[in-house]
Amino acid sequence: MTLKLVRVDDRLIHGQVMAIWLRALGAKTIVIVDDETANDDFLKEILELAAPTGVDVEVYGVEEGAPRVKELAESDEPTFVLVKSPVTALQIVERGAGIPVLNVGGMGAREGRRTFYKNISVDDAEIEAMRELEKRGTKVEFRIVYDEAATPFSSLDK
Repeated sequence: MTLKLVRVDDRLIHGQVMAIWLRALGAKTIVIVDDETANDDFLKEILELAAPTGVDVEVYGVEEGAPRVKELAESDEPTFVLVKSPVTALQIVERGAGIPVLNVGGMGAREGRRTFYKNISVDDAEIEAMRELEKRGTKVEFRIVYDEAATPFSSLDK
């Protein structure tokens, strides 16, 4: 399996992802699975331009992205998957792509969300998605930056 990391980060590609996570993981492909982003050609182009030379960026909606994640998990290609929400991660798993570990790193405050852990905010659907992912065998952990110890979702879900 070569899914180096499946990360929830609602900013998708940004400085921390490029400068730290990508380098530490050694991934050569970034796969973004997000319906809204997949339907926005301008945003897709910006994300592709944000990646360093030699790193491919692929952007898919959930229907196309889940089979691609499954394919890459079974290949030799080191891959970094980004989603904006654990709900999307659950949709990927429901469509047959296994995610052994889901790293929750960046979910900002917005209407309908509440602070859950440090600067990570969630809504009820996201909490339920993380619970369901764990029931299906995905280890859900909170790890905002690379050199931070992971905090299991189960230790926070009271």
